[in-house]
Amino acid sequence: MIKYKVIVFDVDGTLLPFGVDELTPRMKEMFEKLKANGYINVLCSGRDIFTIGKQINNPYVDYFIGANGTFILDLKTNQYVFERTIKYQDYLKFYEYAIENHLPFSFVGDKFGYYNNLFNIDHWFYRPYKDKFISVEDFEKHNDKNYLITVTSNEPNVLAQKLTRFFEDNKLDLWVLAQWEGGLFISAKGITKAIGLEVLAKILNCTLEEMVAFGDSGNDIEMLESVGLGIAMGNGEDNTKTVAKEICLPVTEDGPYFKLREKGFYN
Repeated sequence: MIKYKVIVFDVDGTLLPFGVDELTPRMKEMFEKLKANGYINVLCSGRDIFTIGKQINNPYVDYFIGANGTFILDLKTNQYVFERTIKYQDYLKFYEYAIENHLPFSFVGDKFGYYNNLFNIDHWFYRPYKDKFISVEDFEKHNDKNYLITVTSNEPNVLAQKLTRFFEDNKLDLWVLAQWEGGLFISAKGITKAIGLEVLAKILNCTLEEMVAFGDSGNDIEMLESVGLGIAMGNGEDNTKTVAKEICLPVTEDGPYFKLREKGFYN
């Protein structure tokens, strides 16, 4: 039997219901018990260092894989142990395309988040962190990085096809990493949450087979497929549940807490 060493959690829809920023008492207890039993706890999210909020201060979490796998932050040393950023020239090409096609977008660096004038920064996801986001027009002067671009759209499938064609035609090192009903994510080509976990496995001298991961959305699919035990949330999307080895209770019922207890990770 595999001895698992690393427990990985998506955030929105997995640890927290959408729009909620406080873990339940059970979920707080889960992290403490896992750490007491020697497990390495990891957050692996589409969120970045600005929008992760108070979850980054959890004393029982060891690593934050952010912006859908584009960086890994060691929370004990506060050091980036992996980064894969978007090249500035590739960003400029995308920026020109976004202007021509009236695309609302934002992106994140490690100094600020940035958004254009079409992007709704007053959305529930961004509202608590608005003070950390500034205009895309100010990006260059801050000599910042670009980890992940978020584009909002009512037709993400159509837009994903158009952008993919544009990236390929212009030989850009970009791809559509994932999409949801309200938009899509763009990163350097080849990045996913699963790639972030591969890098972390090498750092920790373990294998993906020794990892357990929980997720609910399309951007969790590769992650759940790649680890030894991929568990989809009961509230998860159908395509995410299809690739998972097991399914737990919904996020509103503290699904990860009960699944890990059931499987003997703690009492």
